[in-house]
Amino acid sequence: MQKKKMLGLLTAVAMSTTLITACGDNNGNSANTANSANSANSGTTASNNAAAPADKNENASSEKPYTVDLMMVGDGKAEDIKAVNEEISKITRPLINADVNITRVGFGSFQQQANLALSSGEKMDLFVTFALDISSLATSGQILPMTKLLEDHGQDIMKNLSEGDRRAVSINNEIYAIPTAKEKATNYGYIMRKDIADEVGFKPEEVKTYDQLEEIMTKAKKLHPDMYPIGLDFTNVYRPNTEDNLGTGPGVIDAMGESTKVVNMIETDSYKDFVNHMYKWSKAGLVMPDAANNSESRISLLKAGKVMGGFSGLNPGNVDDIAKQVGQPFTVIELTKPFSITGHVSGMGWSLASGSENPEKAIEFLNLAHTNADISNLLVNGVKGRNYVMVDEAKGIIDYPQGVDASNTGWMSLPWATPNAAISYLWKGEPENKWDYLQQYNSSAHQSPAKGFRFNPESVANEIAMVSNVDAKYSLALETGTLDPAKTLPKYLDELKAAGVDKVIAEKQKQLDEWLAANK
Repeated sequence: MQKKKMLGLLTAVAMSTTLITACGDNNGNSANTANSANSANSGTTASNNAAAPADKNENASSEKPYTVDLMMVGDGKAEDIKAVNEEISKITRPLINADVNITRVGFGSFQQQANLALSSGEKMDLFVTFALDISSLATSGQILPMTKLLEDHGQDIMKNLSEGDRRAVSINNEIYAIPTAKEKATNYGYIMRKDIADEVGFKPEEVKTYDQLEEIMTKAKKLHPDMYPIGLDFTNVYRPNTEDNLGTGPGVIDAMGESTKVVNMIETDSYKDFVNHMYKWSKAGLVMPDAANNSESRISLLKAGKVMGGFSGLNPGNVDDIAKQVGQPFTVIELTKPFSITGHVSGMGWSLASGSENPEKAIEFLNLAHTNADISNLLVNGVKGRNYVMVDEAKGIIDYPQGVDASNTGWMSLPWATPNAAISYLWKGEPENKWDYLQQYNSSAHQSPAKGFRFNPESVANEIAMVSNVDAKYSLALETGTLDPAKTLPKYLDELKAAGVDKVIAEKQKQLDEWLAANK
């Protein structure tokens, strides 16, 4: 097996394709149901009692192996989960005297299932923090601090945890999650179908401003009058920005700058510049009509030839995934540089449940999952010959077996939700330098000066709710070019102030200043 030395990140390719597949399935299943071929949004487990015992001569302990219970997001068939349990346990028994027992829960039910397990105190060791907030879990005592455990039993994890990432997953200087191998930054830009971009003729690297972009889009519209240069993904605009939103509620700082002054995003020059251009472009026919009420995906609009491009996140693999789904290559104009904030890192990690009966053993397993490529491959890709086949052994490239694809596999491959996919195989069609590129993207990202800060919104919860109602009234209409900013922005700002936006921003500033002083 080809092992990667570098702690990598996730591409959006795997994430988006698997999410599309997963979200349509809400049928429940467990290892004890008769129809175990159906996927399990209510949770699928498989007993690990059938795991093959380790050779007694391979440092086997006289103690009974501890069973590490894992909760993973994404569907899996009971028989496939059982097979993965057995194969991992063959590795872990001689190494750390532990078996594994995996529960997989579909996207639609994961948050509810995980919260139920955590609040009930039932035995659970490790779980992925998909759709969960580690701050609330730590405050409620539903997850355990990991710092000392990692220092004693997870040294390999600690070696690869950067200082910035450590801050992002720490609360009161205690680590409460270990980030998965995914992108830990983001940036934004504009994408256009390459064939049309080639017709227009421009160098993407020379486009830096909205006015330069406007010139390109205007030429493209003249060449293809029935298509719109700016399409949306449902009602997602993907407004180019470099803001650190500092958590819940209004109030941002510039993640690319050094200032930690919290400001109202609506009052920033960058926001005003964008909405003014969108209104102008909408009037000029460059934005798809009725954009604020769009009910189609970006992929659908692009495939149908209704739009030729739009604003987009440029996370590694994102545009490649769009191109694969549309069947057309795209030219990319980068409008912001990569930046990293707390949420980019803390939004997906592995935490230690307070219901663990052996936290030390759980961390030993997590450390193995970060360093043992065989375990990582089983967690990411399932069992060889069953869930994947080798295409190129030397390069570590795999594909689905004949008759199997993402829609019917018994083990959904979600690299972004596993501990360390960077040491696992590559799927056919993925760039061979995938992990190296993603690591470079991550390491090159500018770190927000507030990375690691977590805002506690309790004291201004009512104001945040009222501000959200005002935002719902104006923000999308402004950002799609539907409303005239000259007339709308003053009303928007007046209503925000009446709702208490300044009180929320002042509270954010107070907490941020305290955090900065404590983390010099």
